[in-house]
Amino acid sequence: MWPRRVMATPAVRLHIGLCSPRILSRWENAMKRWMVVGAAAVVGGAGLLVADRATAGSQQVGAVLRDPSGAAVGVVTFTRAGHGTRVTALLRRNPYVAAGEFHGFHVHANDDPANGTGCVADPEAPASTWFVSADGHLASPGQSHGDHTGDLPSPLVARDGSATLVFTTDRFTPAAVVGRAVVLHAGRDNFGNVPTGAAPDRYTPNSPVASTKTAATGNAGDRVACGIVRTR
Repeated sequence: MWPRRVMATPAVRLHIGLCSPRILSRWENAMKRWMVVGAAAVVGGAGLLVADRATAGSQQVGAVLRDPSGAAVGVVTFTRAGHGTRVTALLRRNPYVAAGEFHGFHVHANDDPANGTGCVADPEAPASTWFVSADGHLASPGQSHGDHTGDLPSPLVARDGSATLVFTTDRFTPAAVVGRAVVLHAGRDNFGNVPTGAAPDRYTPNSPVASTKTAATGNAGDRVACGIVRTR
């Protein structure tokens, strides 16, 4: 079915339509050849998004997200936009995310060879071992979760299993995330918003592990998809 035009301006043309699962692999190939300018497109069985030409000539990098079995499940692009970076993430339905739920989403440092390199996972191994090669969140010394350079808003997965997330950040430039890893998590991200202490409006952690996981990752659970950010 051909996409249906739903909006058109001199700067932006947005087309949304029904897509077959083959769209994702086509976009993966397009990412490799970098044949598309503007915010990339992919679709989780729900639609195809093609962005405007207004970003032609601007800096853009991106990543193809893969699940532990190696199947492509999404595309993320980072495009220079004024004084910030526009991030576009599109996910397709996959068995590792729950419909109707938010899922933790971050840029990981991918800078410690001791843990491996890139996005490495064995679907037969425990989920806790998946993509540990991507290391922790991209962050400056002293930053805790919620304020990490690589902390991103969480995508909300729709009932059909797809998700679309578009936002702008000034925490990093596209060039700054090249070689880093984008990781999708199995659970919700609490963004470090779990105040602990003795006051009535605070919480008493049932173990140090709870506080440690919140400070490190927002306690978002296992890593279920990963992709290395690359240039053209």
